Amino acid sequence: MDFILCLNAEQCINGYTGSFIYKLPADDMLNSCEALNASLDPSHSAIMASTLLGSIMIFIPISREEYELLEAVQARLILHPLTAPVLGNDHNEYRSRENPAGVPKILDGDMLSQFLELTSMQQEAVLSFPIISPVTQKLSPKPPPSPIPVSKVVQLLERVHYALN
Repeated sequence: MDFILCLNAEQCINGYTGSFIYKLPADDMLNSCEALNASLDPSHSAIMASTLLGSIMIFIPISREEYELLEAVQARLILHPLTAPVLGNDHNEYRSRENPAGVPKILDGDMLSQFLELTSMQQEAVLSFPIISPVTQKLSPKPPPSPIPVSKVVQLLERVHYALN
């Protein structure tokens, strides 16, 4: 299943499910830059979709900085022993299996919601967990990323959680 979200285009959502194609026309509000202001309540601009098998997906607009922050948190949650997949499955492979090239990775809401269930000490341990893989060690001798503040992550996840409720 592929979903492509387009802003400032003729269609807002283009979803492919098997041989069915669903298209929703773009709302006039999406075409104005003022409507895309990050200060808007995300619950008013969320898009809810479901699959033929009954899965429910919610698309919430977030800024690039928020996306990168949540992506970094998810990368640590995938590797940390407290929140890693129980059977040792490759979470990145699972979430990016049929993702077209150049499309940003999907953030796993279930994985990210685990962060809110941890104690503050466990949250700090997860965020300070190093992300080391053979690929990143060979590519560039960049300095390690700056630590992620727990309060910023909790605030963002609570805002997204509020938008869902």
